[in-house]
Amino acid sequence: MQITSRLEFAADPKTVHLMMTDRGWLTELVGRSEATSHSIDIAGPTTRVEMALPAPQEIARFVGSALNLRQTVTWGDPAQDGSREGSLVVEVPGMPVTMNGSARMYPGGQGTVVDYSGDLKVNIPLMGKKIEQQAAPHVKDAIDTQQAVGDDWLAARG
Repeated sequence: MQITSRLEFAADPKTVHLMMTDRGWLTELVGRSEATSHSIDIAGPTTRVEMALPAPQEIARFVGSALNLRQTVTWGDPAQDGSREGSLVVEVPGMPVTMNGSARMYPGGQGTVVDYSGDLKVNIPLMGKKIEQQAAPHVKDAIDTQQAVGDDWLAARG
């Protein structure tokens, strides 16, 4: 199932990239997701966030009370205008669930636009599509949380 998200931040791409690879911003992002535990790794342009979230009621019978997620975002080098291409991978360890996609950051909107596009796959015979439909809004909401956290982070530093 295809998932897309468009975010707009009131800052230039360099500042937005610094924000998205900042441990404090990632910690705030995890905090707003109601994670019961988490870890954050940052290696240059790659961020990896692992967290345990309360499982949404619709999928709790498949995953239990907690949903473990691993999100990895890797940004490429900037172009002359500051734009960057990247990749987004979301995994559910121990489950046949993945989302592979792209990330794009470029000047536009209020200052910088960040577009995500990915394909959520649940490889469970007969039930995969139904679980994808139930999980997709939660995945999109998690990505969209970056907007509010980013707006607050930029305002506090502006």
